[in-house]
Amino acid sequence: MTIFLFGVIRVKQTSMVFPVLQKQLYFVVLDEYPLEKEKTYQVVGQLADAEHGILVYLPKSQRVKNLKPGDIFCFDGLPELVENDGNPFEFDYRGYLNSKGIGYRIFLKENQFYCLTGSKKLNIYRSALIFREKLIEYLGHSGITTEHVHLISSISFGAREDVDKETIQSFTNTGVIHVLAVSGMNVGLIYVILDFIFRFLRTGRAGFFLHAMIMLCSIWSYALVTGMSASILRAAMMFSFVLIGSSLQRSSNIFNSLAVSAFLLISWDPPISRDVGFQLSYAAVLSIVVIQPLFYRQLYFKNWILDKIWALITVTFAAQIGTLPLTLHYFHQFPVYFWLANLVVIPLVSLILYLSFVVVGLTFVSGFLSSVFASVLDWSVQLVLLTVRSVEAFPFSVIRGLYPSFYQFILVFLIGLFFFIFTKSRKIVHLQSMIVLAVILASSAGIASWHQLSRAEIVFYHIPGTRALVLTSGREAIVLYDRCDNAAGKLGYSMKLYLGERKIRKVNIYRLSDSLRINRCDICVVGSFVSFKGIRLYIQPNIDSDKKNVNTFLCSDLIWLPDQGPGNPTRFDLPAPKIILCQAKDEAGTYQKMHSLSKSFDMGRSVHLVIRSSLDGKLSRMVCGYFNQSD
Repeated sequence: MTIFLFGVIRVKQTSMVFPVLQKQLYFVVLDEYPLEKEKTYQVVGQLADAEHGILVYLPKSQRVKNLKPGDIFCFDGLPELVENDGNPFEFDYRGYLNSKGIGYRIFLKENQFYCLTGSKKLNIYRSALIFREKLIEYLGHSGITTEHVHLISSISFGAREDVDKETIQSFTNTGVIHVLAVSGMNVGLIYVILDFIFRFLRTGRAGFFLHAMIMLCSIWSYALVTGMSASILRAAMMFSFVLIGSSLQRSSNIFNSLAVSAFLLISWDPPISRDVGFQLSYAAVLSIVVIQPLFYRQLYFKNWILDKIWALITVTFAAQIGTLPLTLHYFHQFPVYFWLANLVVIPLVSLILYLSFVVVGLTFVSGFLSSVFASVLDWSVQLVLLTVRSVEAFPFSVIRGLYPSFYQFILVFLIGLFFFIFTKSRKIVHLQSMIVLAVILASSAGIASWHQLSRAEIVFYHIPGTRALVLTSGREAIVLYDRCDNAAGKLGYSMKLYLGERKIRKVNIYRLSDSLRINRCDICVVGSFVSFKGIRLYIQPNIDSDKKNVNTFLCSDLIWLPDQGPGNPTRFDLPAPKIILCQAKDEAGTYQKMHSLSKSFDMGRSVHLVIRSSLDGKLSRMVCGYFNQSD
């Protein structure tokens, strides 16, 4: 009970509230280097007065590119709260940023901000990032190609921001994306090197203590330089317990180390428990400890090389099995040849990690030796890329479109848990529990398929610069959009998760226009008028300017006004339909006028509305029910 109450108090202490700010002069202290986007630079900083994180988007220029952590700039403006678009199944971007202490964002032009030259506000984290950037510069000066430097810096120092998206996707598709995130493998390799160098100190109580202090300082310094991600924190914490135990000449238990490290990390930063890297890291280590010995004991090789290969394969399979529910839940795909890619990539990544430190160290000693080792390092990176792209090119290398529900995710996890318990206990009750859960899983999958085939749904999307809605019937969807230059890119990005979760097999995309005509048994589209499953919709940005469609307006069940806001309220001189949807924010007057004429909703920034009904008589009740269940 004490621990539970401590957790409640700790969560309340670390929960950040982001109030609405006023338009005034703000000073921002940079936390990271500017990240180059397609049209702007993204800067992560802290508001000097409010001590809250903010995302600032600045125009591309040399002075923005030269900004460093600790630099200060000011602007006169109104930061807005970070909000999600509100589209179905979208990534909770606001929650992700809020967990990192970032609650605001603002877009500035060239003449709207001023950099304070000569002013800096450094802390240990910002200083570590500057030091990491210097290490990466040394790698770049050694003759290694720029693309390979970015990959090496991600593997060795956790600087993944500059790795191109195609390379990251290739590593994801082959199941070796974990090598681009500094994790326990990196800390383990550093631990082995340092332990080999300073092993001579382990004589007497003072020697053990000095050895432990050197190792602890080195491991935590490396964790700080690499960005203090969840996976590196887990590894550093666990190795710290091992070192402290060995210095006290006490044996350590891997399960205790896992449990206490997780407890301490969550106590220090409760939102870290929702971090995907945190979950994957602990799931991988736990499955390796539990499952890998079961696989490893199935075969025995006298040859040392074959034995090590078999050990690496079993470790890879164990980690993949343990993290499978999480990877399907978050990434919706499965790399088929992960075992083959890891078999080649992991030894090469170990070599890359060692060589990167050697190259940086020799830069201060001998430029010739540094260039020699840099050549070997460059070849190693080329071999890693060749392996990854070759495995990715294999037929059926990736199984995509895997969207298990949350309940299926829990069932898969419980089945794996009971399987492990059965291997230990050999009790028939555990096997029976596993079989019952498997039957429930198969039944839920069948029920879900039936719901997918009988689903009828209308989804209104919020996509900046355009308007779009999706008409879903079974596993087929029709997308209607307007005013979108890059329709395939914008619509595909916003609707990908929805189409996947709904198991849509066929998608037809149409642009709204006066000449658009679609006539099917359940869908009829004539210009801006849509009839779907008995529900009649009318999409119109400005009713006052479209008097010719009066009859269409009168017979509609629902009118969508995606462009209506505080500055352009619509006055209805005609009998209103049952439902009016508007994209407006904080316009109490407009809302009252609409409400006096019909049932309407102020949807704020979110224009995600789902209507599930095949009878127009139930339309109003279905919409009201949806808004009662969702914010």
